[in-house]
Amino acid sequence: MSDPFLALGRLFTLVFVPVMLLFPLLFALLVPNRASDDAARLRARTALLTLGLCTLVLLGLFAGLLVCSVRFPWAGSLAGFWWVCFFPLWFGLAMPAVLAKNPAWGRAPGSCEESTRTALLLNRERTSPIGRAMWLLPTLVVLGATGAIAARGLAPFPMRIHGADGSTVGAFERTRWILSLAVYASVFGLSLAILPRSVRRTLTEPEPMDVRGSEELAELYSDQRRRRVLGLFWGGGVVLPAFIGTVISLSVWFPYEGSLWGLVGGLGGAAIGIAGAIFGTRMSVERSRISEARAKFNQRTPFAGPV
Repeated sequence: MSDPFLALGRLFTLVFVPVMLLFPLLFALLVPNRASDDAARLRARTALLTLGLCTLVLLGLFAGLLVCSVRFPWAGSLAGFWWVCFFPLWFGLAMPAVLAKNPAWGRAPGSCEESTRTALLLNRERTSPIGRAMWLLPTLVVLGATGAIAARGLAPFPMRIHGADGSTVGAFERTRWILSLAVYASVFGLSLAILPRSVRRTLTEPEPMDVRGSEELAELYSDQRRRRVLGLFWGGGVVLPAFIGTVISLSVWFPYEGSLWGLVGGLGGAAIGIAGAIFGTRMSVERSRISEARAKFNQRTPFAGPV
């Protein structure tokens, strides 16, 4: 009997994976170039070129996996999880390229146009809502999922004949297991390494104050900063690696349901990606509202300026 998830899984892989891999490059290309000097423009071009080359390499590897899947089933299963490469492309290459093109990206509207600039002077890294003990959780998630995938190598692989060339099911499953382990460990090991830096950058992002340094405005910044940091920590550091690790673990331990796990992983990953986009959009809207509130505070408490 044919697998009811096979056709859906293949269609999803053919459409969803290239879209996810191309999105960081397209986004970075569409960001207006606001580099202020020749050196900054050169850095922006270099960052974009690096992003473009890495995207082409990953797309080429994805196409190669699809071609190999005609003969090697493990290649098709690995291709279904290739969309995970979106995350190192986005955080490792696309965001630096965007910041190189537009250094003011993410700055509150109007913060560069005021003649009087003020800021809240405190060490915001000490106000992080993430305690030291909490940092153990993403580490345990990645190590636990990596261990669950790696443990599959301790169990015997089936050795019955798969094709006329004498290849065995066990050889395919062993190769798929090794590649799945390598991809998960490398991608989420990198994500785990850059997570503290991402949180630190969020905490230290400029927060322009009104000329009177209103406590109300400082509280608005504090609440929004706390939500952003927690969203980044729980979404990128815990939920995503836990979900992907679970799906990959199931796919290597129960390979006969490979198309089902691939479809579940793709749909779940898309849901997490959409949730992340909604969260990011909400944070941008809140930052704009804070900027509007700051403008109102400035109008309510005019600043005479130096005599």
